[in-house]
Amino acid sequence: MRKLFGGMVLAALALSLPAAAQAQRRTTAASAGGARHEFGADVGLAYFSSNVTGVSGGIVLLTPLDLRLGFVPSSGKIMWEPRLTLNFSTVGGSTNYIFQPQLNMLYSNSTGGHRRGMYFTGGAGLVMGDFGTSGTAVKLEGGVGWRKPYESAAWRYEVGIQWVSSSTALAPAYADYIAIGGRIGLSLWH
Repeated sequence: MRKLFGGMVLAALALSLPAAAQAQRRTTAASAGGARHEFGADVGLAYFSSNVTGVSGGIVLLTPLDLRLGFVPSSGKIMWEPRLTLNFSTVGGSTNYIFQPQLNMLYSNSTGGHRRGMYFTGGAGLVMGDFGTSGTAVKLEGGVGWRKPYESAAWRYEVGIQWVSSSTALAPAYADYIAIGGRIGLSLWH
């Protein structure tokens, strides 16, 4: 548990360093328009329905270690965003992990571009894990989100649906399920 909290604190510090460094500079006019990258971390809540025998579904609190890096376009409404999620647990001498790399596309539907307002998102990724045996599944997701500016950052809210393919090595925890939920996070620009 101490390692988990230490990792969360380290991730929060790493995400806050660009904002702290920017705060030390003297700014001219509004310099927010030239950002090329969006850094963020999210936490989420989802209801999932599984096709695994004996598992009907439930509510899952997703890990706070969900990191994303967006490549802000100089013009246009489409932004590409790689995301990484890591779920790690050690219980009773058994260590389990799920690593989920994915790539999402964000389509800005507002006049604020990729800094504020509504956007649509869709993406694909892999679910790679080890529950005594290693396995990989495919993940597809789509949703709608909103950015609400907060000082030099923005709160980001997203709701959507996610599907994960079946993988016998990952069953029953991460195999052939549909999840409906949302996430909330903080975005910083550089």
